[in-house]
Amino acid sequence: MRGRGELFEVRAADLRFTPAESAAYLTATMGLVLTAQDVAALDMRTEGWIAALQLAALSMQGRDDASAFIAGFAGDDRYIVDYLAEEVLARQPADVRDFLLRTSILDRLSGPLCDAVTGRGGGNAELAALERRNLFLSPLDERRRWYRYHQLFADVLQTHLTEQHPGEVPDLHRRASAWYEHNGEPAAAVQHALAAGDVEQAAGLIELAVPNLQKARREATIRGWLDAIPDDVVASDPCSPWASSGR
Repeated sequence: MRGRGELFEVRAADLRFTPAESAAYLTATMGLVLTAQDVAALDMRTEGWIAALQLAALSMQGRDDASAFIAGFAGDDRYIVDYLAEEVLARQPADVRDFLLRTSILDRLSGPLCDAVTGRGGGNAELAALERRNLFLSPLDERRRWYRYHQLFADVLQTHLTEQHPGEVPDLHRRASAWYEHNGEPAAAVQHALAAGDVEQAAGLIELAVPNLQKARREATIRGWLDAIPDDVVASDPCSPWASSGR
């Protein structure tokens, strides 16, 4: 039916508000007094998700600091947390909740990467099932190899992960770092090693990543990484790339 043009589909992208619709909803429907910059920031943060816009509007009613609220609006806002926890997470089977929480540390997801992080198989099938159910998952390419969670949903998942399994978070990042290193993505491996608190591993990975980042003129990224490495680790390797950086 799709091939013959006989199928009409309404998907998540069709249901999102456009920036103009977000502005009309927030100012006309919800009666908020917001600047154009405030509306644009909130629309970008919620990605046009109508329920999130409504929850944000409820949070702002009676506030005198709307701009400050929008600047800090994230998945830890109590309305967002309550809604997603009660209406989404609580309705998922235990294995799906477990998958969602443990993969929430990832900025982007693929089946093999999720398998490495969760320690179980079936990542490709799990991601495909989540997308079919419109569970706040968006594909990043046409071949459905990479996905990402909606930003607010990821924030909520990470909050629940930290509350429910705090001791597992560093190990999840270590697994992600090892996968990225093995698959030739040292920059992502560094980020996860730092998130795991494994600064010695991160230092070794930085040495591998620096040449390519220098060619791409990403000195700010390099500096941010080096600033996260303790002085004792720096001092232990005088031949490292930060030896000539003045540290």
